Amino acid sequence: MGAIATLLVLLLLCAGKADEDITLHNEINIPFVYRLLMSYAPDSYTVESQYGNPDIVRKERDYTYEIHEMADGSKLVSFFYPRGGHLTDQWRLSRLPERSEFEVLVPGEALAQEVKRIDPYFKLMTDATHETGTSEHRLRDTGLATIQYKHAGGRWIVDSIGYTDQDPSGFVTKLRTEDRAIFWKS
Repeated sequence: MGAIATLLVLLLLCAGKADEDITLHNEINIPFVYRLLMSYAPDSYTVESQYGNPDIVRKERDYTYEIHEMADGSKLVSFFYPRGGHLTDQWRLSRLPERSEFEVLVPGEALAQEVKRIDPYFKLMTDATHETGTSEHRLRDTGLATIQYKHAGGRWIVDSIGYTDQDPSGFVTKLRTEDRAIFWKS
């Protein structure tokens, strides 16, 4: 296994060990760049065996996506390559937050718990030292919020928030209009 793959495995193993009840949710909501680095990509059959038959299946020219209704009312959206059916992206959400919701968080003061109230299924990916972490949040306007954290006093504190106007995964833009509307509630 290459050095990058080994590092990724270590990051993924450490990701569920965050304090403040910030836990992994079915190993999903991995930042897009980490998903690209993964050497193993589950296929649609693996996702179906974990979550059952999808409630919605959309076949587009360059990709297919499925939406699973989760027991708590949230949705799991999985994107696949059309040939081979390998998973390219997977995100669990109940709604798409707006940038303005993150803009009220004050770096140096806001805690991961406040982020969790905005985006309850986010994943805090920690580094090997468990002193810093990162989370990604897909936004309603097709952008992306990336939050950096510092671990101090047993808490994850927001260190900085960066915004990208266009999510590199294209998550929101790939959804059909009728499916996008599902996630636009407040």
